[in-house]
Amino acid sequence: MASTSMTRNWAELPQELLQLCSQRLCLKNLSAFRAVCRSWQSAAVKERSDVPWLMLTDKKGMPWREFFCLSCQQVHKKLLPEVMANGYFSSRGWVLMTSRDGEFHMLKNPMSRYSHIIKLPNWNKFPNIEDLPFFDVEFVRKFVLSDSPTTSPDYKVMVMYDTGQLGLWKPSEEEWTAVNSPTDEFYDVIYYEGSFLAVDSEDRVLRCDVDGPTPFEAQVVFQVPQRLQDFEHEYPSESLWDLDQVYLVQSTTGSLLFVSKWEQLTSTITFRFRVLEIDLDTQTCTEVENLENTSLFLGYTNSSFSLEVDEDHLIKPNCIYFTYFWLSSSQFTEDGVDTGMGIYHLEDGTVELHVKGKSSPPLWIEPCF
Repeated sequence: MASTSMTRNWAELPQELLQLCSQRLCLKNLSAFRAVCRSWQSAAVKERSDVPWLMLTDKKGMPWREFFCLSCQQVHKKLLPEVMANGYFSSRGWVLMTSRDGEFHMLKNPMSRYSHIIKLPNWNKFPNIEDLPFFDVEFVRKFVLSDSPTTSPDYKVMVMYDTGQLGLWKPSEEEWTAVNSPTDEFYDVIYYEGSFLAVDSEDRVLRCDVDGPTPFEAQVVFQVPQRLQDFEHEYPSESLWDLDQVYLVQSTTGSLLFVSKWEQLTSTITFRFRVLEIDLDTQTCTEVENLENTSLFLGYTNSSFSLEVDEDHLIKPNCIYFTYFWLSSSQFTEDGVDTGMGIYHLEDGTVELHVKGKSSPPLWIEPCF
């Protein structure tokens, strides 16, 4: 009887109190909260996510994936039975999954209760596919959505594939379309102010206006000046630094940020970042030394994004949350490489390394519902 009474008392807690409790739960724990009883289910807040999730390294052969939640600082497991994928990429809260047979599917935030899957044309629907190497899970390098498919039926998908070429797909089309450009060596691509922007190996920013008169042409709109020379002057001459990756990010205020990630060539994992703000209208470029209450989220296989943080978040302001893929000289003869997530403090250049692993790097899933 005591057990029954306790169960009844928990179910009869005031709805206002239950709602306040549910507001502090991450998506995974919110789902468990709803499952307690009907009273708790009705009191639970609407599903939402205001912090990113980090999809961790794949456990080979397993139908589930692990996700690290910044809100509760815990790792959660999520069964993904819909599609057994071998490659994962993310943009605007959606995950692009590629399988070894060349199939592409988009899945709405995997931590959401409601599964929403969209099938895209296979890899053999890419232009000039006969000139490309045989398909493997690294065929796609980056995946970018113009909008969330659940809120905009006119969304577009762009991927960076093979050696850095760009491919575009629109709903109802049966094939991918190549984007012509003066280069095929891109570092990153994002959707910014109605167009896709990409940055190439020569530090040039290119624009592809998919709704303009030349939707399949990428044209140079900015040249980033003297990035390498300026960086080297700030460190001792004996320090050996290598440019690891370049990212384009839209800040929370709407400006365009050019972020370069540098790796020190030593036996320890050491990174540095430089943030530049680009004004395409005035063709100017200035260094950003303080992100204030904003943090950036960068990754090899996810579209980079920024978030405004406050005291309710466990996210640190004026920081760069990044994923890394690090191979030291001693690892060239060993199995696996070091991967994980790090936090770079822009104020003093210190780095915290978290969620370490092996094999493929983790990826950020942007909060979007």
